Amino acid sequence: MNWLKTLPLAVLISGCALFENEEEIPLSEVPPAALAAARQAVPGIEIEEAEIEIEDGQKVYELSGTANGREYEIEVSGTGEILEVEED
Repeated sequence: MNWLKTLPLAVLISGCALFENEEEIPLSEVPPAALAAARQAVPGIEIEEAEIEIEDGQKVYELSGTANGREYEIEVSGTGEILEVEED
């Protein structure tokens, strides 16, 4: 009977993996329009990492980097539309 108490937790943990769709990619795979838009959104940013995910059927690039001693995450579409800028 003890396994019944842990079942919801096991389902929750295994279910989380189903919704995780981010994948780290090399910067060379990020469209130039996305990189340019991110650099324009945060002047002076040095982009260090990139991830790609599918949101509502569209590719979204999450670019991470630093500018002026602060860390940023920028979500941008492949066509260069800024979706979110987050400062850590």
